[in-house]
Amino acid sequence: MSPSPGPDPSPPTPEEMATRVSGAKAAFNGAWDLIDLAERTPEQEREMLLSAAASRYLWAAAGGEGGEQALAIGDWQVAHVLSLMGAGDLALKFASAALDRVRANGWTDWRLASAEEGMARAYAAIGDRDARDRHAQACRHLLTSLEAEDQEIIGGQLATVP
Repeated sequence: MSPSPGPDPSPPTPEEMATRVSGAKAAFNGAWDLIDLAERTPEQEREMLLSAAASRYLWAAAGGEGGEQALAIGDWQVAHVLSLMGAGDLALKFASAALDRVRANGWTDWRLASAEEGMARAYAAIGDRDARDRHAQACRHLLTSLEAEDQEIIGGQLATVP
């Protein structure tokens, strides 16, 4: 097999962009459906990881449509899945990327609270209780300034961090 010549230099058409965005959303939701299961088969775990990774990849390929926020959320979801699967070191890399992106964009709202929750979960997956607790506390602090719906969603996620 010969190597590919590299990325196509022509920008994607609006139809290609729409397909990428649609695929990114479908993959994100598919991963989330599997995250919500109380128990998963090994096949479901692989599908959950591949769906989260596909969503993140497609958001990046879509370019401006989802922007920085979509990339941060994508990194957060991949970290969440990896944490659930016990791949803490890799989860921490994705959670850190999400937090770095949130901070670089100056977001101090639900996006920062969610990124802090992701860091707490990743640190829990590697067994670093002190770091888990620091990030969980940062998340709890941020929750107090959020709208009720965001508090409920992110607080519910934080409650599942071991």
